[in-house]
Amino acid sequence: MPSAQGYIKFANSRLVGTFDVDGSPRYLSVEVKPLNQPFECIKAVLTYGSIEQLVGGCKWMGTAGTEDLQMFLGPDITIAGPLVTPRLAALSIRGAGTWDTVEGTFSPQDNVSNVLANPSLPPNAAVKDPARAARVKQLLESNTPIIV
Repeated sequence: MPSAQGYIKFANSRLVGTFDVDGSPRYLSVEVKPLNQPFECIKAVLTYGSIEQLVGGCKWMGTAGTEDLQMFLGPDITIAGPLVTPRLAALSIRGAGTWDTVEGTFSPQDNVSNVLANPSLPPNAAVKDPARAARVKQLLESNTPIIV
């Protein structure tokens, strides 16, 4: 089954992620229930049956473990990877959301940060302020926590 590397971050009751699927970035935005402490997975691996599965709505379930994330989004779709910061306890999570394509030149982390900072924007909206985009990129590269 094909796989793709990506980045996922949970904040503000949403889990957003970007994956490079055969040169076509895919964006995932889903609600998370129950709400709990934020988490981040910078080395997430998406495994899927066909690229056609990565479009439209999805329901999912999974586990935010003490050290890793496991998500099941359909018969042949999983996302897994290590968490950046260990959690105190494992938590079963679930939700619903959508897949979309991402346009633009931002890295997966930039796309995720842009959407978390601007939840009213569509997933492919570009940051219009070049100085802000440069600052976000600088913060991400230095691994400085970004509070949104």
